[in-house]
Amino acid sequence: MSKKSGYRKSLGSWGEDYAVSWLAAKGYHLIEKNYHSRYGEIDLIMKADGHLTAIEVKTRKSDAYGIAEFSITKKKYLAIQKTMQVYFESKPEFDGQWQLDVIVIEAANSKEPVVLHYENVNLEYLNE
Repeated sequence: MSKKSGYRKSLGSWGEDYAVSWLAAKGYHLIEKNYHSRYGEIDLIMKADGHLTAIEVKTRKSDAYGIAEFSITKKKYLAIQKTMQVYFESKPEFDGQWQLDVIVIEAANSKEPVVLHYENVNLEYLNE
């Protein structure tokens, strides 16, 4: 593993932990972290007000590689959908209803991280 990819993985893991704490303060409860299927991974699966939410966490130190909100590709979106199908097949206690949220953590070196929470994101246009 290269030094750069190790740094990105470390930053991503830090961002996921930060998102869990941030969301817990808003009443969310962690169900799964880094849930894997053969199709891909979902960073967080959380529950709030009886609703299940798949959460994609994007952590950035800068926007040098583009805006984090726009980094969910068609491939990633399809992987999230298929992975949630697998999740529900293995968890019959849930009714199959879920939403996708995106959390963007902008973590500049000298500032408190800024969290942008996009709730119930609709990316169906990526399926066209």
